[in-house]
Amino acid sequence: MARKKHQTYEGLGTKARDKPPVKKGLTKKKKEQKDFQKVKLKAGKLRPKGVNETKLEFQSKAILIREQLREDGAPERIQDILLRLRKGSASQKLAVLDALKTRLQNDEINSWLPSLQSLMDSCTSYLSLESVSHYRSALQCLKTIFSRVQPVESLDPLMSLISQRLISLMTHLNDDIRERSVPVLELLLHQTYSSTLLTNHALSILESLLQQLMKTSRSERQFISTIDSTTAGSNSGHARLLDCIAQLVNIIFDKYNSEQPNTKDTNEDDGQDRTLFDELHRAKLKPFRFMDQLFQIRSDSQILSRVLDLLLKVLLQFWSEMRIHLGDRHHHRDALSCLWCCTRIFHRLMNSILSSQHYTELHSIIAQHSSSIHKHLLQNFPFDEHQGSDILSSKQVQQKNLTVRRLNIHIIDLLSTQFPRIQEQITKNLNQSSFQLKSDQMQPLLNYMFDLLNNNENLNVHETKDTLDYIEKCIRSFRDDAIIQQCIDGISKYIQRSINDLHTNAIAFRIICDSISLKIAKLDPQLITSLPADDMVWFVFQVLRSSESEFNKNERKEILERMTQIFSFELDPFSIVLNNIWIDYFAILKVSTGIEQRLLITWLYGINAKQPLNNSCLLSLQQYIQWYWLESESIHLLLGILLRQFDRHGENLCSMNEFSLFLLRLLFPSFKIDGYVTEKITDVDANRTFKYGEIIINHLQQLKVHRDDVIEALWIRIENAFMNNRIKQLKWFEWTTIYSLISIDNEIFPNAIVQSRLGAHLIQTVQQLPRTSDQQFTQFIVSRVRTSPALKRLLKECLALTGNDQELYAMCISLLD
Repeated sequence: MARKKHQTYEGLGTKARDKPPVKKGLTKKKKEQKDFQKVKLKAGKLRPKGVNETKLEFQSKAILIREQLREDGAPERIQDILLRLRKGSASQKLAVLDALKTRLQNDEINSWLPSLQSLMDSCTSYLSLESVSHYRSALQCLKTIFSRVQPVESLDPLMSLISQRLISLMTHLNDDIRERSVPVLELLLHQTYSSTLLTNHALSILESLLQQLMKTSRSERQFISTIDSTTAGSNSGHARLLDCIAQLVNIIFDKYNSEQPNTKDTNEDDGQDRTLFDELHRAKLKPFRFMDQLFQIRSDSQILSRVLDLLLKVLLQFWSEMRIHLGDRHHHRDALSCLWCCTRIFHRLMNSILSSQHYTELHSIIAQHSSSIHKHLLQNFPFDEHQGSDILSSKQVQQKNLTVRRLNIHIIDLLSTQFPRIQEQITKNLNQSSFQLKSDQMQPLLNYMFDLLNNNENLNVHETKDTLDYIEKCIRSFRDDAIIQQCIDGISKYIQRSINDLHTNAIAFRIICDSISLKIAKLDPQLITSLPADDMVWFVFQVLRSSESEFNKNERKEILERMTQIFSFELDPFSIVLNNIWIDYFAILKVSTGIEQRLLITWLYGINAKQPLNNSCLLSLQQYIQWYWLESESIHLLLGILLRQFDRHGENLCSMNEFSLFLLRLLFPSFKIDGYVTEKITDVDANRTFKYGEIIINHLQQLKVHRDDVIEALWIRIENAFMNNRIKQLKWFEWTTIYSLISIDNEIFPNAIVQSRLGAHLIQTVQQLPRTSDQQFTQFIVSRVRTSPALKRLLKECLALTGNDQELYAMCISLLD
């Protein structure tokens, strides 16, 4: 029977009315109140206050990120920052790199220097990422590290890692990443210690760079453009790349030139042939290290030959492309910079190979490319000097110092002075015939150079220096009389009209001095007369008056030595100049010291018999000696030069009357002479006068021609002074001079008046020998009397003056024995 819904049965439940009542509101969901909806109020309820107002007081929970949490505690270590670079998203790694850059700039260097290896590893690894932002941040970190790390020893162990990462950038398959190698390479090369750090790695870096350049064609060469413009400056990609190659070449050849074998070792090897066993025996307990070094040198030599071959090919490829763009209005400056870099590299190669004797394996490579180099350099040569002049502003020219004229000068230098010397060595070492430039072919080139110097007012300082350097190389390479005479004539005209700085004129001064020295035996009298003696001497005076920062001591010494050598030739123009510049000469001489002062005094050798000394010059010399304005060595040198010159030229140098008066004033300052002031002499001055008085006596003894004439004229002066009633009491050093003078020659004796005065002083001096306090004077008199026959004869004649003093008589007899 069916059961109705309202019926219940036992054990089966209850009816609905039996259940407890349930509130309807609890089962329904509460409706969410929407924004901007009017609140419905029930009847009898008021609207709450402040519903339609914005509450200004609210509280929010702070959100802290990891960086803020670390700031609250101790600063994060650099090592922890490097660990965070290994994980996280790209944006997180970029933030870590920026934080690392800031820490490297602001923190003490000692705080992150122990982690330098990890820093370099992490920063260099980010250079090859595709993200440009990561690359730039990593490069900035590297710049900060290189700028702050001063000890080179800290970076030296890491250079192999840096070089490997740099080579991996150069050889990367991605063009954009491969372009980044140029800024990184520039960063390494622009450091002050780059030549030290890259000494052992420059060869491998240059080889990888050249191999990459050889792989790319002209249309595909995207290697020259760079993403980072901070290191670019105003140079194009081509010029920057060639500049890097030039710096690498300098580092490589500086290393190999410094590793040339010593002459001492070479001589030892020539004396006996050493076997490999002998070399291993010399290595003692390190034979394996010795063999490693031996094979390393052999390997480096092979790599150098291979790199040189690649380098010449790359340079010629750049040259053929850039010479076309030189006439292009928009690419003129870049092409000029590239051609200039190529000539710099060529010059460095030639000079390095010429300066070493163990580059014979490189001569064959130069010989293979010699004809190709000549062909490329002569194409479109000479370049038009007015090409691109409307593009380059004057400010750009001053900054770059590059002109087409300078490029032409360097090309002429390569063709006429560098390659002939290289080919001469090739002929000598490889027995190959080669083209050699003759001296008569040089004269048109020299004419062109001197025309630039003397007839072109627009020639700037750098062009002038290049031209003068070229002329100097010509003189050294071709020691031809016609070329030297042409150089003397051209440089003389240049010096007379030059308005350039002292350093530029120093090159011209060096050229004309070397030319005169090379051709002194064959100089034409007319050419001697045209020498710019005034300008050369004034140039030397300007150098001596300049500051130490402009010309250092070695440069001053070199210039003075060249000028001194010219004066020693006794050429008429320089003798005339020396007689006309005494005031300036003595002013320079007074303030000079050391070797400079002695070299200036040596100029007195330039006074010849045609230009005698005047009395004012001798008076100045006497004052400089007597007042001790010169150093003692300089005084000795000056006295020797004057006496030797007078012995050579006699009264053509100066009259005997003036020369004897000059000596009398030096030796006897107590004698009062009309027109001269008698100076008060202290004990220090007395000792100094005694020293240079002995020097004068010694030089007088060595005279060969005019010794007797000078001594006789000096005795006449002394005799007249003794006869003068205004004579003062002589000093002890003046008596020693008289004793020394009388002992020079037994035949030349003073008159009776001088002899009587001298004999009386001698007896008086012998009487005071036991009780005198001046031991120097006593020993001098005793030694002179015992060694001089003239003084012994004078003492014998004065024995009567001893009177009845038997002790004094015995002392005189003891001196005569």
